[in-house]
Amino acid sequence: MTHEDYAKYWQTMKDFRDKFSAHRESGYNEPVHYFDIAHNGALHYVSWLEKYNTKPSLEMMVEQYQEELQTMIESFKVK
Repeated sequence: MTHEDYAKYWQTMKDFRDKFSAHRESGYNEPVHYFDIAHNGALHYVSWLEKYNTKPSLEMMVEQYQEELQTMIESFKVK
């Protein structure tokens, strides 16, 4: 899909959302578009997140940086 193709698809989906789905503009009489491209995009994004966005758990981060952050934590406490 070219950038131009995507821009056209995005605009038609946005128009559908704005004029029919979200606001019910009277006189809007366009066909409902297929959501296959949006669905595939969402699936690819989820796959990317699962592959590249592997953050350690908060507990691991606290243990790893406890000593380094302790001074900062203490400075935030109300005295």
